Amino acid sequence: MTTQIPLVYITSNGYSGTTLLDLLLGAHPHLWTLGEAQNLPWELQNPRSPCGCGQPIEKDDFWQAVVDDIPVETEGYHIGYFRNARQVGKVLRWRLLPDLLRGNVSQGWRAAVSEYGKKNARYFRVVQGEAEDRTGQNIDWLVDNSKDPYRLFWLQQSRRFRVRAIHLIKDPRAFVYSVLKRRESYTLRHVIRYTARWIVENIIISRVLRSMFTKDVTRITYDELALRPKNTLQSIGEWVGIEYDPDLVSTFREYDNHAISGNMMRWRRSEDDIRLDESWKANLAPLASRLIMALTAPVASACGYPKLNKRK
Repeated sequence: MTTQIPLVYITSNGYSGTTLLDLLLGAHPHLWTLGEAQNLPWELQNPRSPCGCGQPIEKDDFWQAVVDDIPVETEGYHIGYFRNARQVGKVLRWRLLPDLLRGNVSQGWRAAVSEYGKKNARYFRVVQGEAEDRTGQNIDWLVDNSKDPYRLFWLQQSRRFRVRAIHLIKDPRAFVYSVLKRRESYTLRHVIRYTARWIVENIIISRVLRSMFTKDVTRITYDELALRPKNTLQSIGEWVGIEYDPDLVSTFREYDNHAISGNMMRWRRSEDDIRLDESWKANLAPLASRLIMALTAPVASACGYPKLNKRK
């Protein structure tokens, strides 16, 4: 097998600051982020949003050069397999869960994992080569912000990638509020539903990380990222073996960004790109806040999340 592809993989619930982390990592000249890499086939077939440069992905010169050299099919175990019509939004994928919990691929899935790893490896190598041609720099790490723990599990199990995983965790009350505020109205049932999602997703992520990684995983909180971005990025840089200049945090909008999908901040600039959003404290009902805190405390503690305090 050829040399493994160096990959930093961000895994998380949605609405947890992953796009911001992705953008800040991509500001380093030896890191290149693909955004939510697995979404490429769907962004090409059903354009939803531009890439980080603001251009439609199907018209962007970077992605045109990449797509010319890779198959972007949506059949079989393709690069977007975990984003296909049967997988989107699935937290519990019952056919795959036993392998994930056991930490090893069963015989029945080995051919699928091999095909998936091979297609993703080709995709990532083309991106790495195109990025190096454009920047004139060696790309030491590619960054995938797909978040999905099942994808992470298959990529690592394919043995084609040298993976470093970042588990980004957001206060469960802030996460639940981030989802709920997109609804016109919500009930206690919605609060419980999204609280359960936070719990289950983080249990699955933690299981993948415990079974597959030791020193190759790090956990950070959204609060750390938003309040101390320079320290957080310097720490990540040391972890992957590069020197992260803290000044990049102030100039991260200036680099050549072609990452796909994610929060609209990827292509829309604002004066307060890096800020701690604590609107949940004023807008989430106290009863809902207490309920979320009570239900999630054991998992939060197991994930290494700081002890949850009332309204803090």
